[in-house]
Amino acid sequence: MAAPADRYDRTMMAVHWLTLLLIAAVYVMVWVSHAVGSREQSVPLVQLHRSVGVTIFALTLFRLAWRWKARIPPLPAESPLFQKLAARATEYALYILLMLQPALGLLNTNARGRRVNFYFLGELPPVVGPDKMLAKQAMTAHEVVAYLLVALIALHTSAALFHHFVRRDNVLKAILPVRHR
Repeated sequence: MAAPADRYDRTMMAVHWLTLLLIAAVYVMVWVSHAVGSREQSVPLVQLHRSVGVTIFALTLFRLAWRWKARIPPLPAESPLFQKLAARATEYALYILLMLQPALGLLNTNARGRRVNFYFLGELPPVVGPDKMLAKQAMTAHEVVAYLLVALIALHTSAALFHHFVRRDNVLKAILPVRHR
């Protein structure tokens, strides 16, 4: 049996940081689409927002599959059990929300009688037919999950910074793409 890794592999690092960039992008796109005001100007941004959301969903599925192959660095042995449990719970909650959020967005889009024009290359097939009530419920859930994602990302980031600056262990260094001494 191989020794545990002290760092994530390059694929896990790349997917982690790419996911962060894509999440930032979808939030910026939705904020800008609301700020522009006119529907004609916001439609391309909304379609791009949807495309990136579908990409995040696929990337998260890939990431979960890759985890089965990759060697994951263990949490620091000296960390209390409640911190280890909280870290893993937060991690898996993030994975769930990263798949749930795009699914809710797709459900809302299709229930409104629209389709996702995937990066303006073609429309994805609908997963449901038009249904105003379902569209409203999916949008409400999509908005709630958006806030939950921000809160969990803030918690995840705070924990990484706590480990780096207070505990002075290698938790943050293990995911940074550049090796630090």
